[in-house]
Amino acid sequence: MRASSIDNRRIPLFEGIERRDFDALLGCLKANTRRYSPGEFILLDQDAVRQVGVVLRGTVHLLKEDHAGHRTLLTWLEEGDVFGEPYITRPDPMSDVSLYAANAVEVLYVCLEYLLQPCKNNCAFHRTLTANAFRLLGEEYRLLLEKIEVCTQSSLREKILAYLTMLSRRQGQKYIISPLSRTEMAAYLQSNRSAMTRELSLMKRDGLIDFDGSTFVLLK
Repeated sequence: MRASSIDNRRIPLFEGIERRDFDALLGCLKANTRRYSPGEFILLDQDAVRQVGVVLRGTVHLLKEDHAGHRTLLTWLEEGDVFGEPYITRPDPMSDVSLYAANAVEVLYVCLEYLLQPCKNNCAFHRTLTANAFRLLGEEYRLLLEKIEVCTQSSLREKILAYLTMLSRRQGQKYIISPLSRTEMAAYLQSNRSAMTRELSLMKRDGLIDFDGSTFVLLK
């Protein structure tokens, strides 16, 4: 695999690795890419996790299904985000969630064992990669806390405000772009689309928010 088509500067897992080393790193990791069509499952709950995946293109949804078959959208991953790294330290690398391609997705895979084992060439960039992987475990914890913060609000209005505030912090700008459709946003908020759409209209009427399609702005 050639690294020329991948901008490693946009991928936290490869932070601090020089471009001249990137080709060698991918070879060392036995890296490969795979493309997924919209609606295709990338990983199923209880599948064995043997690889760490880096989202190169598209949006990946993390879903959890209960015993009755109801699916909850836990969070989503976009370009540069990583999945599978929490299983680096687990003796039973079985997935706790399903991963779903929300649109056309391309993923770069590297094997878990190559992240854990020292490179036989003792490459400095391999050590950097391993350090980055463990640092990203903290990011997984942050995403979990964000989900808890949003979904433990006492009303749908407060959940919507918490969700938009979370996006505002991430994006650092006045106009907030929701990466989720209305249906996906309702699933993330553990609501139904009609109730959420009605609440959005009421919040706009009350001067709390304004929106146009997927663009929102917090007014208070």
